[in-house]
Amino acid sequence: MKIQYLGHSCFRLISDMGTTVLCDPYKSDMVGPNMPLVRCDVVTVSHHHDDHDCMDAVMGNPAVIDCQTACCADDIAISSFLSFHDDEKGAKRGANLVFLFEIDGLKIVHMGDIGCFDEKIVTEVRGCDVLMLPVGGIYTADATTAKKYVDEIVPKIVLPMHYMTDKHKFQLDGLDKFVSLFDTTQIKIDDSYCLTLLDEPQNDRAEVIILQKLEDL
Repeated sequence: MKIQYLGHSCFRLISDMGTTVLCDPYKSDMVGPNMPLVRCDVVTVSHHHDDHDCMDAVMGNPAVIDCQTACCADDIAISSFLSFHDDEKGAKRGANLVFLFEIDGLKIVHMGDIGCFDEKIVTEVRGCDVLMLPVGGIYTADATTAKKYVDEIVPKIVLPMHYMTDKHKFQLDGLDKFVSLFDTTQIKIDDSYCLTLLDEPQNDRAEVIILQKLEDL
């Protein structure tokens, strides 16, 4: 399977059979980075804010999943779990969905804009192969809370998202705060926008992989 990073909190997941899921497409004018024009079979929406729920760059007529569910899109199994966008049970910013995808024998988790530590979510996704996790704080879990998720979930691979870049139009914490909480041997800066997984990762500790944003597909 392949995981492509499209910027902010947006990833495109592609199974070996070619089934494609797009997670949290964003509005370029609001966020800053350019959201590439893409095709997919399914769009998952963690919550209805413009930086996670914008169909402007999505071609075709994909199915949209924005609720708690357990379903399949051809060879991809999709489950979603209710969480919150803040530490007051949604009173400040509302609800958030965490998505679990089972693709080619691997478990991939997209945490959306989760805003606090939630033991129930940890139980649902513990031991996943890939964890896509917001680390920029302010509107989501901060670096310390994100690190606690990594320690408790024990994923093989962590893909940071929702952090400050030189193109963002609103303030977030930078990636450095999160990265500084790991041993340097756990950090990998990838020159590509795409992570290809042929089998279950074999590393003993979580590997934080920093993908480059895809500009055009």
